[in-house]
Amino acid sequence: MRPASERALPPSRVDRVSYWLDSTDRSDLPSLVGSERVDVAVLGGGIVGLTTALLLATSGQRVLLVEGAHLASGVSGFTTAKVTAGHGLVYSRLESDYDEESARRYAEVQLAGLDLVRRLVKEHSIACDLEAVPNYVVAETEEELESIEREVEAAKRAGLDARLATGADMPFASTGAVQLLDQGQFHPRRYLLGLAEATLGAGGRIVERSAVLGVEGEGSYVVRTETGEVHAPAVVVATSYPIVEPGFFATRIHQWRSYVVAARLSNDEGPHGMFINAGRPSRSVRTAPLEDGGRLLLVGGEGHRVGQTSETEERYATLERFMRENFAVGETLYRWSTQDAFSIDGLPFVGRISEKQDIFVATGFAGWGMTNGSAAALSIASEIGGTAPPWGQVLALERRHVRAAASEFLRENTNVSVQQVAGALRGSRGSPADLEPGEAAVLDVDGSDVAVYRDPSCVLHSVSATCTHMGCKVSWNSSESSWDCPCHGSRFTPDGE
Repeated sequence: MRPASERALPPSRVDRVSYWLDSTDRSDLPSLVGSERVDVAVLGGGIVGLTTALLLATSGQRVLLVEGAHLASGVSGFTTAKVTAGHGLVYSRLESDYDEESARRYAEVQLAGLDLVRRLVKEHSIACDLEAVPNYVVAETEEELESIEREVEAAKRAGLDARLATGADMPFASTGAVQLLDQGQFHPRRYLLGLAEATLGAGGRIVERSAVLGVEGEGSYVVRTETGEVHAPAVVVATSYPIVEPGFFATRIHQWRSYVVAARLSNDEGPHGMFINAGRPSRSVRTAPLEDGGRLLLVGGEGHRVGQTSETEERYATLERFMRENFAVGETLYRWSTQDAFSIDGLPFVGRISEKQDIFVATGFAGWGMTNGSAAALSIASEIGGTAPPWGQVLALERRHVRAAASEFLRENTNVSVQQVAGALRGSRGSPADLEPGEAAVLDVDGSDVAVYRDPSCVLHSVSATCTHMGCKVSWNSSESSWDCPCHGSRFTPDGE
């Protein structure tokens, strides 16, 4: 891969810039030009896309990965990058909602993802600060401790070496925690750029700045971009929310936004391990090594459905208060947000979109994309190669859990209906001329709802307030200067892009 002197993002770091992007050079690969024919087209340059491309390329497949922007600049560039099988209270929930077999298969998925990351780092000598650390799911009350104790037993039944840790072992107030030893944390962008370099070395191809306009055909597919097209008998849609929509995901996936603040630890040590609380609001904690030997503390959480709150700036302030109340840190160096897809039954969707189509998707990782995404890539690459792992069925799009999650399906689609009605009433009377610099509103302009924003330079930006996905009305995200859709999580710049 050709290095670039240009930074991934400008050095005004505190304002919505992830450490992962700021500490690495931006990839600089060519765009797609003309027509290409390959065995597999992979759409998306994050954890799923790059892992899938590498696995396929090393197995002898002709692979072309198409990235709309730059590698690892989407969700994978804004993660907290915990490589762990410890995902909150997931195992006791799966046992309660479904059965022990589902919990065991989910654990197998996570261990497969963790093992794959370790294997690829070793095989390709990827320098990505991979560290073996324990993971903790933390109780903060006596009531939560009971849930933690149930989770320990469920995780053991699922095949994990789970233990009950005391509250004294935690870096903040706790009554106990689920402990999983020998988990992982790393620098996700260095890891993904390493996968890209290995893919190119194995004969695969990668193009950037080639936004996909659509996928057409049956049996043999054409991926169209603004500057070219790719012909392939198989397509892997490795975008956080699938850009190929067979009428399935809009009713089974909802989008969740969360936030991260980061500061240098004053003692350059800090907590050993990765931590997330069992209750709400969520708090996620980990550290990362800095080049000078110090350590950066990352605190995440404060999640909410996309487009369903206007107080996004307060989310950062709340996380910073928590960070300073519990840890000795210096000034805040970074703050950023991310977006995750959640399925109605709490399990990812991975595999073919139908038995008759060789279009594969991977979504619904619920914030745990490092293990889920790696395992998804392994499952898809194996299926394309003619085999499939035994745990793959728990991720299949038409699994029994989806049919069983009727109440969650109803709740999710009721929420969408409520947002559609609220959006229909959202346009307020007023004039764009009344907006101060930095203000935005959905206004009724000559009978049409218009999303209007006046930027700090007093320039007015006006676009339709109707989301291009399924027609919901957008709402303003003040901390990120974006128009967000409360129905299915689409996000737009002030100019509607």
